[in-house]
Amino acid sequence: MDKTNKILLNKTRTYNSVNVDSQIQFGIDSTNKPIPLNDISTNVSQFTQFQKERKESTIYRFYGNVTPIISNPLYNDNIKITGTTSSFGSKKIFTSDIFEKNGWIGYYNDELDESALQFNDNKSALCEFIPFDPSFNRLKMLDSDGIPNYLFKVTYPFRSKDITLVKNNSGVTLKDGIPIIEKFTVKLNGRLYVGFKTAINHGLADQDEISLLNFTDNTPNQTLVLLKKTYRVFKLGNQTNDKKFRTFLIDLDPSYINFTIGVSTIKRVVQDKSSQYYVREFKSLTSSDYKDYDMYPASFGVSYYDDKISSFNFKKDIDVKDLTDNLGRPLSELYFTTIKNDLDADISTINSQYWLDKQSGLPSNLKNRFWTTITGGYDIENNENINYNIRSFGDPVYNNNEWYQNIDESNEIFDGDIVEYNENELIERRLELTYHRVNTIYREYLNRIDSNKEDKKEGYIYKPFNRIQIREFSNYINPIVDLQYVIEKYNITNQLEINGLKTSFGIPDYATEIATNVFKWRDLLEIGEVDITGGGVDYPFESGAHYINLDKRFYLQRQDPPCDFIIINEEISLGALAPSGDEERFLTYLTDPTFLNYSFEDPTTFISGGVNNLTNYNGLPTLDIDVNLGDFIGEYELGKRDVAGGCLDLSLLKQKDIDDVC
Repeated sequence: MDKTNKILLNKTRTYNSVNVDSQIQFGIDSTNKPIPLNDISTNVSQFTQFQKERKESTIYRFYGNVTPIISNPLYNDNIKITGTTSSFGSKKIFTSDIFEKNGWIGYYNDELDESALQFNDNKSALCEFIPFDPSFNRLKMLDSDGIPNYLFKVTYPFRSKDITLVKNNSGVTLKDGIPIIEKFTVKLNGRLYVGFKTAINHGLADQDEISLLNFTDNTPNQTLVLLKKTYRVFKLGNQTNDKKFRTFLIDLDPSYINFTIGVSTIKRVVQDKSSQYYVREFKSLTSSDYKDYDMYPASFGVSYYDDKISSFNFKKDIDVKDLTDNLGRPLSELYFTTIKNDLDADISTINSQYWLDKQSGLPSNLKNRFWTTITGGYDIENNENINYNIRSFGDPVYNNNEWYQNIDESNEIFDGDIVEYNENELIERRLELTYHRVNTIYREYLNRIDSNKEDKKEGYIYKPFNRIQIREFSNYINPIVDLQYVIEKYNITNQLEINGLKTSFGIPDYATEIATNVFKWRDLLEIGEVDITGGGVDYPFESGAHYINLDKRFYLQRQDPPCDFIIINEEISLGALAPSGDEERFLTYLTDPTFLNYSFEDPTTFISGGVNNLTNYNGLPTLDIDVNLGDFIGEYELGKRDVAGGCLDLSLLKQKDIDDVC
């Protein structure tokens, strides 16, 4: 009987059924698969899987530390603000009571606040050091008021643009080359060489090849043929080997050639290919609401000058998928960006209210701010014709020059750096990096606030952009791949087939097409991959993301530290017959931060006088006094300077420490 048949007795249907043979057909399905004859186990390489996931991930997570060097040599005024937000006043601090502590300028408290003492908050402590405004709460990377003084961003170079670096009427811009601003002669071993100074860093090396554009040929028969000939850089630097990044020599008689400022330029040439010059713009990948990262004090971390080191952690993942740089290549670098914040303190505090009250007469766009908007530029050569010189901003001689203006921390796009790119090298070489400049409203417009005072135009500058190398291009260029021969041989006209052909030859989308369907490129190395010259990057990968630890520095610098000084002598007469106002002038000089000392014109007569008489000063009708003040001089005319630069020998100033006061 077929094994798929089953016999049923009728009694299983009803109790009175007659047994009759019946057959019912049913099937049996197998639920098991045949056992394979080979080994069913598979070995999976953990390292291979790790490399695969790391290669495919485009997510980055950043954390690290910022070590700041910050102080307040450019303070608003040497005053102690007293009272409350509704009724405040000020007390002028005498020059003899102005102190410097770790770079901060201020005074030591000499009054005990009994109301604060009962709360045991140390605010009432005698001899507590209190810096002038802007103070810790506006400048430090970390302070106690809970309001950030700086904003961190992550940016990347996403496009390029052209600028007019040196003023001219010929339409010459940065794309036309690096401008020449000065010609000089150098004599070496009895021979004359012509030297040139550039407006920015030239990026040249000894024996580099350059083209000279828009120069004047002074040879009798114009044999230089400047537009059709290149020259070798003989040597960098001037006669004293200084300024090697801004000057160079060529082996040419100085009388044979001349230049026109703003028009004459140079370009570096590599294998008959001239370099390109342009400005890169950086775009933000993070928001401006301080929510993308946490910042907190680094444990026991302080700089040499006792500035607290700040730790940070970006909570937002940075995904670079489908992002390309200004040259259309996959991103190889990002920038950790720091922007000064204008809203950096509680406006309801007594200090804030004091300055807002002082500025009440200014236009509405100024009177309610503590800081000016940010200005951008470059630390380049001092010449009246050069635009974007950040150190000259505010000097009236440069009023008609150009800068990057009205920058704010909420901006999404920033002007970044000046770079050089040569098609025969396929790399960008940075020449200049942007600086940001900011000043307080009170200092910037002091003369409009008080007509008896001079504007203080020197501000603070800092570098906002710090490179983060997330990938690297190989240090060698791939051999040139010529697809045109294949395309012509097989008469390929379909663009899809041509793209497929590129893929089959391993030509990336960012490869440079030097001729029709002829390509060259640098490989973008995978993370952990190192080329034969040692180039490459490697950093941790965990939980599907790349982790990069950043250790950055932040320097808040003076715009133009004065490195020279002169002594100014003022004559004052005191006494019953003295000119009206001289006594007030004398008290003003004693509170001027640049006050040095005073002396009596006739100390012998004064000392040998009789009984002290405040009306006629020991019997003399007038007492003549010489007051000495310091005038600190910088490279630019930026108004009165209250504090000398660190480059100046301060031994002429009388030094005191806290023991002299407390």
